[in-house]
Parts: sequence; structure tokens; C-alpha cells
Amino acid sequence: MESARIFIRNDDVWTMDREFRFFFDLAIDHGIPVIHAVIPGKMDQRLVRFLCRAKEKTPQLLDIVQHGWVHANHSVVVGTKYEFGSSRDYETQLKDIQQGLQKMRLAFGELLTPAFVPPYHGYDQRTLRVLTSEGFQIFSAGDRRSGLKKRFIEIPTQISFSRYEEGQKSICNAREIITALAKGINRRALSGVLTHHKDFAGVYLRKEIVRFFDCIAALRIKEGWRMLLFSELLSGIKGE
Repeated sequence: MESARIFIRNDDVWTMDREFRFFFDLAIDHGIPVIHAVIPGKMDQRLVRFLCRAKEKTPQLLDIVQHGWVHANHSVVVGTKYEFGSSRDYETQLKDIQQGLQKMRLAFGELLTPAFVPPYHGYDQRTLRVLTSEGFQIFSAGDRRSGLKKRFIEIPTQISFSRYEEGQKSICNAREIITALAKGINRRALSGVLTHHKDFAGVYLRKEIVRFFDCIAALRIKEGWRMLLFSELLSGIKGE
């Protein structure tokens, strides 16, 4: 395998439940950096204190970014979900994103990385206008849409542990994720893996996320795979 540049984005972070702590500790123990997308309107103080201490202690192993406002679904079309999208006007989206950003800044201060992750990966041109006006430097959804004007870096996640077929959700195994990453090395300069720590409940699924981190740790050594944070990418751009 050739060298790869990869990031892991863990969504729906808001409280210190058992699944989050297991996932978080697993990544730290393996020395693998993870971008944690925090829901500002739901996050509790115990989580805030924990993430602040962790970021201060090991800044190279985690980023803290904004994940929408309260992760509510405002779609009026059956089969689609979004917190920010066509049914919501500019002023409404602006208010929600500003409220979220204010809470994130009060909670994390300089420890916050100026990146935005839209819940359900839903957004429209108005969302991007708001993000530009509020000074976000990175936007990370599940795909890259051509034709949309933006003034920030777009860094999508192409690979997800969550799989949806005919309305049913299942979780990919570690081998499937690693195979997808390996196939994308020659096609993408940067590959993103999306996780939801809440998915890894129960013995079987916990074993799969352990296998994934074991494989990533081994490939970093054997194949020189690089695991990156958004903050590291921004620092590299500013240093050029």
C-alpha cells in the first residue's frame, strides 16, 4: 500500500456516556487523533470539562468542532433529514448557527477548531453563506457538492461505519473500512472516516472498532499512513 492521509471524524458528541468514553479512550491509547463533532445545544458540562482537559493535555490527539445547533430534524420531506436546509430561511439558520458558535466559544475558547459539521450532512447555499459570515474555516459533510460557492476548505468524509439500506441501518466491519481506505489512496489526497461512537455498543461492535484502531495503528508504522486533525491542516496552510 502507498502512503495515505486520513482523518477520523466522530459525530454526535454531547455527553459522557459509556460508549463515548470507550471510543475516546481507545483512540487515545492507540495514539490516533480524532476530530470530535460536538452538539452545542445538547452538550453537558461534564463533557466540556473532560474535552478541555484532554485537549490541553494531548492537543495532537483531538480536535473539538461544532456539530450544528441541537441536531434537530427540520426536513418536511419524508425520507430526508437536515437541521439546515431548504425549509429554513437564512435568518433562521443564522440564528441557530450563531447560538451554537457562541456556546462552543464560551465552553472551549481557543481550544475550539473553526470547523462546522452539518447534522445529517444536510445543508444548502444559505448554510454556506452563514458559515462564511461567521468565520468558519473548514466545512465537513458527507460529500462535496459542485457549483456551491464557498470561502472555506471543504473536507468531506467519504467512508462511514454506518450503512443504510432500504431504511435499515447496519454497521460496517473494520475490514470493510480499511479496504475502502486502501482503495481510495490513489484517488484522494485526503480520506475521511465517519464514526458515531454510540454505534459501538455491545461486545461484537466494540470488537470491530478495536480491530479498526489496531489496523490503523499498524498501518501507520508499516505503510506510513498519516492520521490528521483539522487543526493540523489549518496550521499547515497558514505556515505556507
